[in-house]
Amino acid sequence: MSTPFTLIEGGLTGAVTLRAELRHPASLREPEVEAWRSLMGRALEPSVYADPDFTLTMAQHLAEGQTLALLMVWQEGFRAPILRGVLPLRLPARQGLAGRAQLWRLPLAGTAEAAVDADHAAAVLRAALDHLRHSPLRLVDLLWPDLRPDSGLAVALGEAAGSSGRRLAVADQAPAPAPAPAPLTLPAGRTSLERVRDPVRLRGAVEHFLVLDARRGGQSLLADPAAATAFRVVTRRFAHRRQAWVDLVRRDGEVVAAAIHLATGRHDTIWRQAGLFLAEPSVHAPEPARVEAVVTVAGEGRVQPPRPRTALRRLLRLRA
Repeated sequence: MSTPFTLIEGGLTGAVTLRAELRHPASLREPEVEAWRSLMGRALEPSVYADPDFTLTMAQHLAEGQTLALLMVWQEGFRAPILRGVLPLRLPARQGLAGRAQLWRLPLAGTAEAAVDADHAAAVLRAALDHLRHSPLRLVDLLWPDLRPDSGLAVALGEAAGSSGRRLAVADQAPAPAPAPAPLTLPAGRTSLERVRDPVRLRGAVEHFLVLDARRGGQSLLADPAAATAFRVVTRRFAHRRQAWVDLVRRDGEVVAAAIHLATGRHDTIWRQAGLFLAEPSVHAPEPARVEAVVTVAGEGRVQPPRPRTALRRLLRLRA
């Protein structure tokens, strides 16, 4: 079932029709996956973890019995629909009873991610909420964790809730625990750095990484066969697109440190690191605290006027 939503754009004579639907991750066909990849170039808050090659791999290998769905928002186009938003959701386990959906915190990423078109962000989120309201799932509200209060997605969520008369509560979120630093003691010898980009050679570099990571014991990827499989699949898929590489640090020919990169250019993300560091880690300014937002699915029937674009806390003045 899909829910239509019409957006009248200021200054334009026509209307943008948005259509939302809930899909099982395994049901997507290749044209829909390609539409998702195209959306990534227009995303309001680009994240490599919101990429279909990452999200769909996690859903395939690490769902762990959870009920997952993709809330997809489409715009009717002249030749073909245009994908404007994808929200990976974890649905209540007991269908038919009133419950809460939440943005899925992706395994091997540690955060909840969504891909929302920057030019239609508030309208896409409102269409998504309207669809959840009319779905047979009997959802009460939507939990969105891992929001930066000053992010574009936070502002768009506030606008979508305010324009449809929905309640929105915001609460501080405990910071994720920092990983334990790797030991700094290095064996004596000559050090070299190799950056592996070739997709064929990258498979061997990934195995070097997994061997180093296995030293973490029960917390390593190899200790969880499903996680190790998902890790290999993600790197293979990104490498096929020339969007992955591995840095290997050798001391006297032995690999002592490795890092996995996903995406390129300004979106380059160090996904995982293993082994030893060559120097003391640099001191960075602490990341802004994250918040979690809970927005009711059902509107209150009172549409509020648009608010100015500002941080979510100042925009709504609400606390959980």
